[in-house]
Amino acid sequence: MSEDGHGFRGQFGYTPSPMEALRHFDQPIFAVIQGRSSRRSYEERPLEPRLRESLSSFLAEIRQGPFGSGLRLALCEARGASGRALRGYGTYGMIQGARSFIVGAVTKGPSDLEDFGYGFELAILRATDLGLGTCWLGGTLDRSLFGDLIRLRPSERLPAVSPVGHATARRALRDQVVRLGARSATRKPAAELFFDGAFDRPLSMGAAGLFAECLEAVRLGPSASNMQPWRILRDGRAGVFHFFCQRARTYTVPDGLGLLKLDLQRADMGIALCHFSLVAGQLGLHGRLEVLHPAPEVGPLPPRMVYRASFIQEEG
Repeated sequence: MSEDGHGFRGQFGYTPSPMEALRHFDQPIFAVIQGRSSRRSYEERPLEPRLRESLSSFLAEIRQGPFGSGLRLALCEARGASGRALRGYGTYGMIQGARSFIVGAVTKGPSDLEDFGYGFELAILRATDLGLGTCWLGGTLDRSLFGDLIRLRPSERLPAVSPVGHATARRALRDQVVRLGARSATRKPAAELFFDGAFDRPLSMGAAGLFAECLEAVRLGPSASNMQPWRILRDGRAGVFHFFCQRARTYTVPDGLGLLKLDLQRADMGIALCHFSLVAGQLGLHGRLEVLHPAPEVGPLPPRMVYRASFIQEEG
């Protein structure tokens, strides 16, 4: 990931750096992360022009992820006169009343899903900041229909979408059941997620110092089926954190016609990297994201633990 002081530039264009992205937010980013929750029930009314314009202009700036994959995010309308049109989009009754969706595409590549998770979560947080409800949808949707909305290209894939709109004051019964089944309101304790130098040494929030709030922001993040696959290991060097994915035995969903598979846990890692980087930027703990080659040597790894990327604090 390269940064020129204004944003990240690469073959797919420009996207805001954490510090520049933060300038678009009205609230402190940690408060936005704390306030975000998945909402599946919406009022059947369109977004006000002011909100639509603000969100659309922000989405247009997100053109590539921190590892260089091209991104396209757009605010799209479900075809049909009302939220009942959603039945044709494969949301299987999970979403009620929504008329607008954030639809995202990523150029296929080695770190495409991490890049997508980073950029899409950035969009989710901005929508939350605007007072709108959202909900990551990666498994229950018709990718061909949503792909038509964004005119998906052969070089791209569509990992997820999100409804966006005015959430109802009370959650519908189906929404409550889904949240209960996924244990959406629960999070693993820090001792199971964060480690100090080796995976047999938990990193306490007290010992994490200034980075404690960054780690808590990761802990609060959304993930597919609430599996919370992120594990972060602090290196012996100050300000260096390695991000690992604790793989589920199996967690993939069909992509398109089912000929390919989407590994949504990699998108979850992008969410973790987004939360960590944004809060670090808010605290003045500036750093870069990098995939290290070879992977860092941290001693024996637990089963199905896979290195994905590192945050490296920069001086000055």
